Amino acid sequence: MRRLPDDFNVNILLPGAVWLLISVLVGRVSVSRLETDAITVVLFVVISLVVFIVPMALYMEYRKKIEQLSERKSKNASSVTPSVSGSSDKVQSTAEPEAACRFSFPPDFPDALKGSRTMAFMEALRQEGFLDAEYRPQEGCNATLMAFIADCIATICNVRRQWKIFGDYWHLNNMRQLLDAKNRRGSKADKEDVVIGIFRKVAEADDSIRDTNAYRSWVKSTQN
Repeated sequence: MRRLPDDFNVNILLPGAVWLLISVLVGRVSVSRLETDAITVVLFVVISLVVFIVPMALYMEYRKKIEQLSERKSKNASSVTPSVSGSSDKVQSTAEPEAACRFSFPPDFPDALKGSRTMAFMEALRQEGFLDAEYRPQEGCNATLMAFIADCIATICNVRRQWKIFGDYWHLNNMRQLLDAKNRRGSKADKEDVVIGIFRKVAEADDSIRDTNAYRSWVKSTQN
């Protein structure tokens, strides 16, 4: 059986249910002044279906394009935003020699994630069973949790374009939307506290992480 997308409930089922209800109401209002007979029922069904199907078809057709446009705008904004942190918070170089020597990277591993600070977290997550030998999510890992992990690494290590980078390498779509939905609910992803504990343990053992403004800011955000 084909697996449904991770964001099916958030981005497809919920909007579809809401729009179906609106379509039924529109159809009911349209025939409210007509006598109740077979023709009126048919007219009600036709109006409701047209109002529902046409916008939903357009939504499904252009949803990906809208998300890509939003991602592109975010990318452009991040590229022109200067860093306000201290020198210890500079964006990592794309291929730090130290990290390159310590780790064996798959051929398609993103250069933006090869920094020593980023790899300290990735390696810890691998050792704890969240990532496999190629630093990809283990089979069955929760997509919302992986979105949380990607956002934490990007925040602490100043990784730009994290949704594009992690999404392409991990083969996960709509991570930003999944994380936004979690935050709107005010809930925690499964094993989120475990991940936070792993990140703090890594930072406490590494001065180049622990002493940065980015890490201190991340710690405060996890305490809210």
